[in-house]
Amino acid sequence: YLKRIVALPGDRVAFQNGYLYVNGKLRLEDYVATSCNWNLSPRKVKPGHVYVVGDNRKMPIENQVFGQVSLNRIVGKALW
Repeated sequence: YLKRIVALPGDRVAFQNGYLYVNGKLRLEDYVATSCNWNLSPRKVKPGHVYVVGDNRKMPIENQVFGQVSLNRIVGKALW
């Protein structure tokens, strides 16, 4: 899977009306092509994990694959 890392170990992640919040602060995601109406209660990222989500969010949240991923499962490098 190709996903974007949106939060690091210890961070709190939530979606409210399609907007991503990390540690209670709104993250403006200008790289997301379409808006969504996702809602996800806050959750804390476990030690040794990151929180990932894809940029294509036009599908319902129930049809998406995202969440906490162990750092040892990440292959590749960051692209800026």
